[in-house]
Amino acid sequence: MNRARLVREHRLFSGWDILVYLLIAALIVVLFVVFVFSDAFDTRDARGVRVEADGVTVYTYVFGEGGTIGEGWESRISQRQDGDVLLVRIQTEHGWNELAIDDGAGTAVMRDADCSFRKDCTVMQAIGEGGSVIICIPNGLKVTPLDGEDLSMPSFG
Repeated sequence: MNRARLVREHRLFSGWDILVYLLIAALIVVLFVVFVFSDAFDTRDARGVRVEADGVTVYTYVFGEGGTIGEGWESRISQRQDGDVLLVRIQTEHGWNELAIDDGAGTAVMRDADCSFRKDCTVMQAIGEGGSVIICIPNGLKVTPLDGEDLSMPSFG
């Protein structure tokens, strides 16, 4: 009985309790904003892209400057313009991939491939729009930004 009387006479929460709850709520809000909207604050843009086949750099493209075909790959890499988009077709010993580079937007995305039924590499996020690496395992291709790959968000296909 004595304990029940003490509880009735005091407030439900003390000032310190309310302060702790407010600090926890503020921390939750800050973490939510950081994790949900962090991509919106990311100002890193790719300078261009590097294409590797089985670990060898076969093609490099710098936005605003153009592309360079690796030595010995001249007969297996073709480039053609389709409107504002440059289409780069890379033929490896395993198959082919078609990379679409939009110089104005500063993006590169795998447009087509013969690697598998699902063509996973063609649905990955474009480099320059938050994508960090495009990998086509069946054809042995890896496309990374020139500033270096960021494997915090890898995608495989």
